[in-house]
Amino acid sequence: MTARSAFDRLAGFFARRPSRQGWAARRSLGHVFPSDEVLRDQLIGRAQSRLRPDGGAADTATVVASLADLIALDGPVTVRDRSLDWLLGLVGQPGAFGEGCTAARHAHRVCEHFLGGFFSVAPPAQRAAPATMPNGKVYRIESQARFATSVWALEVAVEGGRHHDPGVQKHLDSFAHLVIEWDRWDDMLTPDLAFGAIGALGQAPERWRPVLESLVRIAAHHQSADGTWPRVDFFNALAGLARVDHPLVLPMLERALPSLLQRQREDGSFGNVAADERALVGFQVLRRLT
Repeated sequence: MTARSAFDRLAGFFARRPSRQGWAARRSLGHVFPSDEVLRDQLIGRAQSRLRPDGGAADTATVVASLADLIALDGPVTVRDRSLDWLLGLVGQPGAFGEGCTAARHAHRVCEHFLGGFFSVAPPAQRAAPATMPNGKVYRIESQARFATSVWALEVAVEGGRHHDPGVQKHLDSFAHLVIEWDRWDDMLTPDLAFGAIGALGQAPERWRPVLESLVRIAAHHQSADGTWPRVDFFNALAGLARVDHPLVLPMLERALPSLLQRQREDGSFGNVAADERALVGFQVLRRLT
């Protein structure tokens, strides 16, 4: 199978898929149906109904991401902006990753002396784990769940045009302190989290380009011969890299292609876990390779 035939399979998979990902794929291909306008309105309505004052950051970030996809730049953005305002209100609240300091955490630069701007995804006494990302990656360790969810919220905020917010800038600046830790590729900051940071930095302005490049080089260095990454969820890695426009990324995606093709099913999808989102990740990767 070639990248082109795999991409065509995915186009067929999304041809009538009544989901945000299906709508986004068809719009990207220019294959929008008249019924997609109705679907878009329905999806926006569902997203709006999920916005609650007591909602968790992960759920709200997912909703805001959906709205960012579904609401055109010249369309009504009130709901999206209100949701982003609420999301940014979680920055620095009790329970955010990096809060407090111990000798061990300070040595690894994962305390408040180095980090800032993280979103509080749950109060300190409330568990955030397990946390499932849209691409299906599950974080079961509490600290990792808080970190990953905050980074996902950060990506939504940056993509929503809020990179001027002081908290967002602090969050992006924090990654510079963690490059050495991720270069070690150990469990203090699991490598999966690096790909979340790559995805967020890929949407950020030029100011954060050096940090992004450092993390991309680390990812390239640790990529295995079969195109995967040790101890990393394959689709989580691809989801982060697919968000980045950098010369080093395309060779990594090319190395990952055989493993991606091996995972594709006859219907074009990549399994039952987060089926639409992983299919969209595959769609984004294959589009860059065809």
